[in-house]
Amino acid sequence: MSNIVPFNFDGASVRVIDINGEPHFVGKDVAEALGYADTTNAMKQHCKGVAKRHPLQTTGGIQEMRVLAEPDVLRLIVASNLPAAERFERWVFEEVLPSIRKTGSYTAKTTRPQTLSRNQVAASILLLRSAAEDLKLSPSAVLGGYQRLELQLGVTGLLPGYAVDASNSASGSSEETKSAAELLEIHSVGLSAIAFNRLLLQHGFIEERERPSSKGGTKKFKVCTNMEFGKNLTNPNNPRETQPHWYVRKFPELLDLVIPAKPKVATA
Repeated sequence: MSNIVPFNFDGASVRVIDINGEPHFVGKDVAEALGYADTTNAMKQHCKGVAKRHPLQTTGGIQEMRVLAEPDVLRLIVASNLPAAERFERWVFEEVLPSIRKTGSYTAKTTRPQTLSRNQVAASILLLRSAAEDLKLSPSAVLGGYQRLELQLGVTGLLPGYAVDASNSASGSSEETKSAAELLEIHSVGLSAIAFNRLLLQHGFIEERERPSSKGGTKKFKVCTNMEFGKNLTNPNNPRETQPHWYVRKFPELLDLVIPAKPKVATA
């Protein structure tokens, strides 16, 4: 097959790359399609195979992206709580991979999108805006509506994958944020994201909540409670769960507040 084969799952772009004759999936694409808010952390937690990276063209230039072999794709699927995870698994292992191995390429089964007139598009947008205002819908719910309209129009990739369900802080909700795992690595902090979250819980910067799981029982998730230092990202496909992100500029100050200072050693 060709070096990079792009295809689509429910409006999410997923790329497959040929590495030495074996298909590898772009990990970020798979994790996003499965509803993970923090794709980097999801791969760190669930993927056990040898980490491989491949240079890919992105909006920010060429970047080394992590790619996953079949076992790690399956691990991400099993760990996902998204209702569509089972369908994604069948699609990958019963349709995509057999097609690649048989023909050397992936040809997506296309369905002709419903053609909407300009008036219908305008009416759909007006309805979404009215519903958002009258029902006080969260940003993630509004984004989900626009994403479904995008799919109906047969256009993908124009809208963001996540929304911010939080009020503007003094720092401004548009200020750059990253996950705790990313920022801990950037600042060379010798703590895992799990250990850091424990400290954040102790100091009241996040709290733990529960929601019903699609597989039965409940699932715990964390919510940022101090909007001076972070905000909550919400996946429109799973608006019951949030992912705390932290302002890049404020993160050093947050570290000073939650990590105990080491006592200074007196010198003679």
